[in-house]
Amino acid sequence: MKAYLALAVACLAFQAAPASAAQAPQPLSSHSHQSSRCETQPGAGIERLLNSYQRSLDASDVAGVVRLFTDDGVLLAPNAPSAVGTKAIRASYTALFKTVSIDITFKIAEIRVLTPDWAFLRSDSSGTITTLATGAHAPSGNHELFIMHKSQGCWKIARYAFSSTLQP
Repeated sequence: MKAYLALAVACLAFQAAPASAAQAPQPLSSHSHQSSRCETQPGAGIERLLNSYQRSLDASDVAGVVRLFTDDGVLLAPNAPSAVGTKAIRASYTALFKTVSIDITFKIAEIRVLTPDWAFLRSDSSGTITTLATGAHAPSGNHELFIMHKSQGCWKIARYAFSSTLQP
């Protein structure tokens, strides 16, 4: 029940933002935020991007999350309108981080580079969500699909969708 409640709170936070505005999973290595230089190997650059996203989520860093998306990026959160573009993505994460804090770990299940500028990453995440108003902790578990685009030589998140793996 707690897990379902935490998921509902997180989804409601995404809804509060304006609508306009098969390999074995591998744990991420510990890199810092994405640096100004980009990796020459696509898989390494994509893994580094996911690690930066994880760190930004865990730090409730709206600016850190937003800079990882392309300007026309799309966030597809469950039970919420699509957040399209930088302004809407910023609003979604601002609303989210006002209601919950996140402590999760991503495990990469698959990275596929489709062209020199497009790739997708499939992952699983687990951890905890803390409701800021009450301090209540609940487990978090999701499947994620990221579509990545290389922008100015660096990989960015172009589309991001996730769904819970927890039972209600």
